[in-house]
Amino acid sequence: MDQPWLTFSLLIAAFTLGLGAWVLRIAFRRRRALARLGVRGVRTKGEVARGARREGSTTHPPQVRYKAPPLDHRTAPPEQTYRRTPLNHEQQPLQPGAGVILRYDPRDPRRVVVVRTDSGRPGYVFYSATAHLAWGVFFVLFGVAVAVGSFL
Repeated sequence: MDQPWLTFSLLIAAFTLGLGAWVLRIAFRRRRALARLGVRGVRTKGEVARGARREGSTTHPPQVRYKAPPLDHRTAPPEQTYRRTPLNHEQQPLQPGAGVILRYDPRDPRRVVVVRTDSGRPGYVFYSATAHLAWGVFFVLFGVAVAVGSFL
């Protein structure tokens, strides 16, 4: 084989393309949470009040606690505390006590989706759909660049 580096660079290109496609698939699937909400929603912070639990044959989904305006007073300050199961609770692990970034429907603040979860440790994020999307695009473009650069 005259150019062993070509095989190596093409393997790296294929790996990064595959990794990028996998990460993009995860990001797009998790960004559909906002489609479940039906509106752009209002962003707020909250925390996981109770994790998923099983009692006998019944499985209870996790619940998040957050503040939003009361249902019948849209102009009221955010004093109402809600404790609800998010519409997308099955898409990421929700550990009790972890901070979450949520979006709720302004017409019905009881409808909520989790946008991002935090681990509770400063600076460490468990999940962010936007970050997954950015990394997926980066890996795909890097794989294409390596493949094109191999043949030049």
